[in-house]
Amino acid sequence: MNDHMPIYVGDKAIEEFLKFCKEKEYKKFYLIADENTYRVLGDRVLTAIKGQGWDVLSQILNPEHLHADDFSLTRVFAAYDAQPRLFVAVGSGTITDITRFTSHRSRNPFVSFPTAASVDAYTSKNAPVTVGGLKGSIYCHAPVSIFTDIATVCESPRFLTASGFGDSISKFTSSTDWKFSQLIWGCGFDDDIYRHALHAARQSADALQGILRSDPESMARLMDSQFESGFCMADFANSAPASGGEHHIAHLWEMMYHWEGRDGLFHGHAVGVATIIEAEWYERLRALSRAEAESLLNKAVVPDRAAQIKAIETHVPLIAEELVHGNPIYLQMADPALLERSRQRILEHWDEIQSLAANVPTAEQVRSWLKLLGAPTTAAELEITAEQVETAKNYGLYLRERFSMNIIRKLFGWE
Repeated sequence: MNDHMPIYVGDKAIEEFLKFCKEKEYKKFYLIADENTYRVLGDRVLTAIKGQGWDVLSQILNPEHLHADDFSLTRVFAAYDAQPRLFVAVGSGTITDITRFTSHRSRNPFVSFPTAASVDAYTSKNAPVTVGGLKGSIYCHAPVSIFTDIATVCESPRFLTASGFGDSISKFTSSTDWKFSQLIWGCGFDDDIYRHALHAARQSADALQGILRSDPESMARLMDSQFESGFCMADFANSAPASGGEHHIAHLWEMMYHWEGRDGLFHGHAVGVATIIEAEWYERLRALSRAEAESLLNKAVVPDRAAQIKAIETHVPLIAEELVHGNPIYLQMADPALLERSRQRILEHWDEIQSLAANVPTAEQVRSWLKLLGAPTTAAELEITAEQVETAKNYGLYLRERFSMNIIRKLFGWE
């Protein structure tokens, strides 16, 4: 993989940050946090910056109803004075995404102070933000450095760690979906990045017993796996290595919450439950012989383009135009020639597909890991209805132009 930004994990994060700023001659800053992350770490960071006599602005956001969306982005931009500054994100996923986007659009670098092992995208160049009700991954930039105060991470609420763990182990399915995209649809791929994404998932799973004790070494391993996953996205300049069909389902649930004006759905919790759903499909795939797969594929029916567009407009009307404009793969499969090509490639690569699917843990294994951390394992625990589950399964696959196990599931005619 490529060379990446320096990362510090330990008990001297603020001291290392000050040393970094002196070496790079940063003297103007913009600190972004929410009230909770400011209390646990941001106050100390801000005090340290002021103690050097440096110029610093700050925006401390209300954690209630906080999302990386139009409203929060505007608040951060409104408090910015248009001077060149080093943006300083003190927080977990949402604060980091807000800072990533606003620093990039204002042409400033940023550093990250993670306050929890809650997401896998600290090192990513992509910012998942919701604009106009549509959640999308927008290419921005990575932090120039990361400073992790391990005590703060170890003391963070268990539900945040559970969220990060769910996001991390989703790489079992997302990396496999990505490889399927190459084999079946000819999408861009990198073998080295694929191996790193899979390694990140395995490292998180292997560290679970220590994570349960909030052991600093194990929490650092979880953070390392999250950093590695972010590097995979940064190196590929796309979220595909770490965001497969499970993320598409979860993203649609997150959008549903947003449309309904609801809060409380953590990204990694949604991804963890969606990973269980995808893992179940992978189990069914592993149980098939090539002959059985061929029989199912010969019966595959993909609705024509007009019928698919009508269904999209009916079930997800608020984002229908954007989904259709993105020309997702399943919509392209309305072309009989492309459908036939996909059938043939699945069968041609059947042995490799089976071998890849073996990397995905069983649904029961994923469920047991999440339960140990107290994470949700069912859509009902997320307050997602059965109807919303079906909507996300059937229309989440339109969110990106990517192949996934969800599309194979549709071709096999599985519910």
